[in-house]
Amino acid sequence: MTITVDIRKDRPRRRVLGRVLLAGGVTAGVACAVGPEVAESTRLLVLTTPFEYRWPSFLAAVVLLGTAVWLLTDRTAIRVPTLTVCVVAACGALAFGLLFFPLFGGGWEETGRKAAPGGAERYLVVEEGAAMIDPLWRVSVVDGSGLGAHHWPAGFFNGDAADHALLDVSWAGPDALRFTTVDGTVTTVRLDPGTGKPERKLSVP
Repeated sequence: MTITVDIRKDRPRRRVLGRVLLAGGVTAGVACAVGPEVAESTRLLVLTTPFEYRWPSFLAAVVLLGTAVWLLTDRTAIRVPTLTVCVVAACGALAFGLLFFPLFGGGWEETGRKAAPGGAERYLVVEEGAAMIDPLWRVSVVDGSGLGAHHWPAGFFNGDAADHALLDVSWAGPDALRFTTVDGTVTTVRLDPGTGKPERKLSVP
């Protein structure tokens, strides 16, 4: 009798938790679908960082949805196929994120950060990565602070040829970046004084 009462008392809690996880899974799924596009169109730093890639939000969605189904129903006809799909999808996302993504996704690591001169609320970020054995560099500008900060890509360098490697990037004033490659080429990219957006994204080669 005591066991039966405990089970009955536990069911409402499971349903509440299941509904919360279901809502979280749906939210993560929507974020996976539209998050990168919204981040790309707004260039808000608060969005570009978590939504640079889709697979983390996809993994979160399938884990939350699978757990929600487990809590909300005891029907085998619903549980088994849903959980099977979720497990396969989660394993695929994990395999991509842990095995393939580090090889082809860049594996970016921040290696430099420089504030703009003149007290401007702006700084550049240098990141290094690799595509298989080729070294990569990317440079971006962050303008503003807090939730209103914008993140703008400014340069991408592929070191498959040694001459194309990024040697240095510095400020040429509060509204301009100076890029120098190993072969001695110096390129200046100007920024919009109001938003910090580069007039173009430098790509080498």
